[in-house]
This record gives sequence, structure tokens and C-alpha cells, in this order.
Amino acid sequence: MNSRAALCPVGWTLSRQLDRFQYAGCVSNAVRHVLLVDRHAEAVAYAQASLPGMELEAVATPPAAFERVIGSTFDAVLLDPALGDGDDGALALLHRLRTVAPDTVVVIWSDQPTVGFAVRAMRAGALDVLKKTAAAAEVRSVVERAIAHGALAREVRRLRGEVERARGLGEVIGESALMRQLLAMIDRVAASDATVLIVGESGTGKELLARTIHRVGPRAEGPFVAFDCSALAPSLLEAELFGHEKGAFTGANRARRGLFREAQGGTIFLDEIGDVDASVQNKLLRVLQEREIKPVGGDRPVAIDVRVVAATNKDLKALVARGQFREDLYWRLAVVPIQVPPLRERKEDIPHLAAHILARRRGAAKSFAGSEARYPTQITAKALARLESYRWPGNIRELENVLSRAAILCDGEMIRSHDLDMLGTDRPHGAHPAGHADPGDERVELPAIDLDRLGDGEGLKDVTDRAVRAVERAALAAALRRDRNPALAARRLGISRASIYTKMKAYSIGPDGSSSAE
Repeated sequence: MNSRAALCPVGWTLSRQLDRFQYAGCVSNAVRHVLLVDRHAEAVAYAQASLPGMELEAVATPPAAFERVIGSTFDAVLLDPALGDGDDGALALLHRLRTVAPDTVVVIWSDQPTVGFAVRAMRAGALDVLKKTAAAAEVRSVVERAIAHGALAREVRRLRGEVERARGLGEVIGESALMRQLLAMIDRVAASDATVLIVGESGTGKELLARTIHRVGPRAEGPFVAFDCSALAPSLLEAELFGHEKGAFTGANRARRGLFREAQGGTIFLDEIGDVDASVQNKLLRVLQEREIKPVGGDRPVAIDVRVVAATNKDLKALVARGQFREDLYWRLAVVPIQVPPLRERKEDIPHLAAHILARRRGAAKSFAGSEARYPTQITAKALARLESYRWPGNIRELENVLSRAAILCDGEMIRSHDLDMLGTDRPHGAHPAGHADPGDERVELPAIDLDRLGDGEGLKDVTDRAVRAVERAALAAALRRDRNPALAARRLGISRASIYTKMKAYSIGPDGSSSAE
């Protein structure tokens, strides 16, 4: 602490100066659990004497505090900033504590807090700043106020969660900027009846988003029908989607309505739409254009009232460029395109996802090696850090698989770092299994070297210039595909906006990374 800065007077708390609101009557008679992070025995003894009727647990180091707030629920935490390295170190401790246990209410418990540090601590998330020399009644009052504040915040969060679940958004987990943008987009899109194309890697939760759009939208009372378009051969796929008449083909002993009619008045979700054969693409285009289907073997079209949500993990624009997917069908499907970020781009959501996955088994018992135990519902900070350091090529589906196996194999009711051994999370950041490229990598095909032309009007500089142009074009296109915005792409590449527009024009690349010459 800076000894030259103004010291706070005895009995002083910043929250009392800034906010006169009292939490009288908010604290129930239940026993309250308080964690004290302080290495001085006399301070611990004074806190215990000042908080009769409360269960006070003391730890002497930040790592022990992090372990306890993850492993148990505390109504309040008193944190001695002297355990950090100066003011900045103390604030870093506070930030880390709030990160690993966001529901925890923290009160700074300091020998000589300065006004400047108190303001910074409050801005960083501390509820209050309390001097260790404060009267016992003042200590108890501040802690009770912190407990009441935490109870109120948890109740608000619970009620907000109920509202979100009622709106259909509660199952979509994520607090990152990317997920907030995605949820905002879903909220706007769901209110319409537009066709939606969800694009994302396998395991990112595309079907969950499709179900969310259905639940939040005007067709929520209608059916939701999901189908994997890659599951059947083209001849069978057509009959499955559009139905068929009795005797339409060998084995058609009775007529079938088809999935589009099953979804009448609701939503049909067509997963893996990029795998649909060209013959079925033609019929899908007619469905989207005319809003009618023609069953296999039938001679009259049938009108339908269905919202279509499609999904793919493929680059449909690239398939269009190669002639493998109809361009007119692509534009009919992508009325509203939604890009789902892979888990490696929103790692700040991993603690929330892990907590959600483990909470679904809360109270359940597992049988293993002849004994029965509770499924773990918590995870240590070290285990979370290990999860966050992994790239997750299988995205949320892989995370759920890893946590499920760790929950079965671990000892006790908490997953620790060593429980993740041999579960696929120990590969270095850049390493990938043999034969599997990183989905985030951009592959660049360099120009071929014509040995006959070397020395005959062409030198090494010409060869390297062509290679540099190929790499530059690929990097430019990759950044634009990622950001969908030339200004953001320019920032990512470390060039000016004027430069990126010049290069886009030179290489005939559009704002979305596609070739503008196509």
C-alpha cells in the first residue's frame, strides 16, 4: 500500500459513504458461512470474536482461498489485500477470486486502506472496504450487509434465469461477448418467420440453437421436427422429407406424410444440409419458393406452413463455387445466416459450461468398483485451467464427454486436475492427432514451380513474389471470413483500412472473404 496516500479514518467503510441504504431485516436466522483470507492469527481471532453465530473459516494463502470458494459455498469473503504484491497485486487477487467464484461477495479486510485503493477495489467488484481495527459491531454490520447483498444478487440471478428459460434462452450457456452477440441475434431472428441457416463446427450446439429459435418464436406451440440429412440415401431422403403414396416404390405398403407435413404449423430443422444430393436440392428449392411439397408417387402438390431452419458444418459458398450446391438454394436458406463460434474462441464460457454440465447430475449416484458415490458437481481451479488450455476440436460435445468420463472415474465429489489425465486434454496447444488438422488452420496452396521457366526470363524473386502473393491473399481472405468486417480484419492483420481495401480490390476479395469475381 502507498503510505503517503490518504488513510481512511477508523470505523470507516466506503459503501457507507457512497450508499446509505441499510440491509436491516434482510439477513435470515440461518447459520452463515464466512471465509477469511488472512495469515495473521490475531486478525483471525478478532474476526471470530466479532462474528458470533457465524461459521468463520480462515485460510492463509490465495491458492487455498481459490480452492475453498470453488469447493464450498460461502455467504461472504473477507480478503486481506496484503496477500497481494502491492495495490495492483491485491486487485489481481480480487479479480481472480471474482472470476473463479462469481457469486461470492468480497469485502476487503485491510490494516490501512487508502481512499484511492478503496475506490479501485469497489470498482473491481468488492462490496466494501473494512479496516481491521473497526469496532466489532461495525465488522458484523458490514458482513451482514455483504451477506444480504449476496442473497439478493443470487435471487435476482435466479429470477432472471427463470425468465430466460421461459423465453427459451436458458439452455444456451455463455457470458462471452461472442455468445451475447449470438443470443441477441437469436432473440431478434426468432420473432420473425424467416428461414435461418446455422453454420458452425460439429459439436457447437447448432440443434440447441434451432430449438431455441423455435421456442422463442411465434411457432412455439407447433411441432419441432429435427432430421439429419446425411443419414439416408437420396432416394430414401426424398420420401422421408416429402412423404410418399402407397405403392410409390417397392416396400411402400402404406402412404407416409413425410417430415414437412409432420412439422405443419411449426419448425423443421434440417441438419447437415450441405450433404443433400443435387436431386433433393431441386425439390427443397421448390419447397422454399412455393411453400408446397409433392409426395413421391403423388400427382398433386400439398401446401405447407412450416418454418425452415437448416444447419451445416461445411462451407456452402465453397460448395457453390465447386458446383456441388445450388446457389439459388443457398440464398433461399441463408435469409438469416448465423455463425456459431467454436469453443476455442470463447474459452471464458468453459467454467459456465462445466458447471452446467455437472449440475445436470446433481443428487445422482454412481456405482463404480462395487461402491456407490455421488456424482461430482464441482471442479477445482486447476482443473478448469487445464480445460481452458485445450483447443476442443470437438467443441461442447467433447467437453461434455470429457467431464462425464472424469465424473465417473474421479474419487470424491469434486473433479481435480489429475482426473482429466488420459482424457484427451493433455496435448500441447498446437498439437493435433495424426491425420486431423486443426479446424482453425487456413491451408495455403503455393504456386507450382516451373523448372523449365527458371533461368529463362524468370528468377528466384519471381517465384517468391508469387508465393508471397498467394499467402497474402489467403491471410486476407481468412481474416475477412472470420471478422466479416474489413475494419476488424485490418486490425487483426496489423494494416490500415486503406491498405486492406486496396488489397481487397487487387485480389478481387469481397468483405466476407469470398472472391468478388465469382
